[in-house]
Amino acid sequence: MSSRPWRRFRAGFSELVATVVRRCQYSVIYDGFLMDSWISFLTGLSDSQVRAFRHTSTLAALKLMTALVDVALGVHVQQDNNQRHLEAEKAKELGRRGTEKMEALLEKRRELLEQQEEMEVLMNVVFKGVFVHRYRDVVPEIRAVCMEELGIWMRRFPGSFLTDSYLKYIGWTLHDKQGEVRLQCVKALQGIYGNPDMAPQLELFTGRFKPRLVAMAQDKEPEVALEAVKLQILLVQNVGDSLSEEDCQSIYPVVFVANRALASAAGTFLFHR
Repeated sequence: MSSRPWRRFRAGFSELVATVVRRCQYSVIYDGFLMDSWISFLTGLSDSQVRAFRHTSTLAALKLMTALVDVALGVHVQQDNNQRHLEAEKAKELGRRGTEKMEALLEKRRELLEQQEEMEVLMNVVFKGVFVHRYRDVVPEIRAVCMEELGIWMRRFPGSFLTDSYLKYIGWTLHDKQGEVRLQCVKALQGIYGNPDMAPQLELFTGRFKPRLVAMAQDKEPEVALEAVKLQILLVQNVGDSLSEEDCQSIYPVVFVANRALASAAGTFLFHR
């Protein structure tokens, strides 16, 4: 449903999943029981023939994955801090090194490595058990949720997710028959291309899927076309000469379309060129 009570419930439901993970992130999440059982339950339910079960469990599993990504990112930050402290301690003269402090730092490093491995296993199980099967589900709402969450993972933890092995799912889904799914793909890419630090890392993706991205400026769904033109603006701003003159020539005429927002976006693109 698209009514306000449903949207409010969906937001609360998603927040509940994230809150449970946040409350468990320092101990319970690694006990080998709660997360394993929860992920197994959601994975099984996401393969149900009943559309409502499949949709709700997929939403829950992907929100769970997003929360796990946040925890994994926190572990990664702690590892960096731990490494800096270790190097600083090793740089001291032998007589000034704190033996107990070194042992504590080394023990913390072992603990963080174990946590990192556990998080990678959990995220891999959700990705392969739910996302890989549901991103091509027959229900467009489910496919759209998959693309939306994948974009979030890439923005929050680019070190793990901003790779061709994950980007390819967005590239393939740019051809989806449903406008709402294509829209989520374009929005996911906006979040990446809009970051000057991330955008240059998409060189291979841009080279492979650029023709499709350019063509989407004339998508049959005005909202998708609008976001596609906004994406081209980010390409011009953050990826240098990624668009050829021929690419731009196919976007310029969009300034004459009847849709005011789309024509305005095309005008902004023309201005930046």
